Amino acid sequence: MRILAKIEKCLERIINAKENFLRNILKPLPLWLNPNQLTLIRILCVLPVIFLILNEKRAIALVFFIFGVFMDLIDGPLARTRKKETDIGKILDSLADKLLVAGALMALLYKSPFLLSPLLFWSILVFESFLVILLIIGKAMLTQSGIKKRLGANLWGKWKTFLHSIGISLLFLEQPFWAKIILWPSVILAIASIIGYLAFKAPEQS
Repeated sequence: MRILAKIEKCLERIINAKENFLRNILKPLPLWLNPNQLTLIRILCVLPVIFLILNEKRAIALVFFIFGVFMDLIDGPLARTRKKETDIGKILDSLADKLLVAGALMALLYKSPFLLSPLLFWSILVFESFLVILLIIGKAMLTQSGIKKRLGANLWGKWKTFLHSIGISLLFLEQPFWAKIILWPSVILAIASIIGYLAFKAPEQS
């Protein structure tokens, strides 16, 4: 348990360092730029990613995918920097992650089934879907019960998303061996994220 706690603390420090760095470089961005706009751009990236993969233009599709990942990297810190965090924004952010991951994976496997085993593909898809259900339905149920929990990705969820980005990028480059090495740990982190979400947390300040 001590080793796990040390790993968690180390991963949290890296996330916090990234957050502080991004908050500083995002300050000059124009005030009219809304974090939710970046999230919606990320959702819109899903269609060209799928279309380009299906039309054998993976290099361009990868550019759109990485652009979507970059939008994911900055929309959260921008919202926190400008104190514009909202429940709908967090739900859209999580939904955008799932759509980008699922869309890219399904399109890649449709064109090249050898890239990923069905077990790994369905593990990623099922746990990502379950996280969306927890975020949307679970929040409503908890609110009605008078229990308040924070929305949004926890530490394990953030690292899961990072591994998804790396692993799927490797699939674009037709490197299934290295992609599997990256994506299997992401499944473990998805389970940890679900457990972390379900675990009791102190009530939010109203």
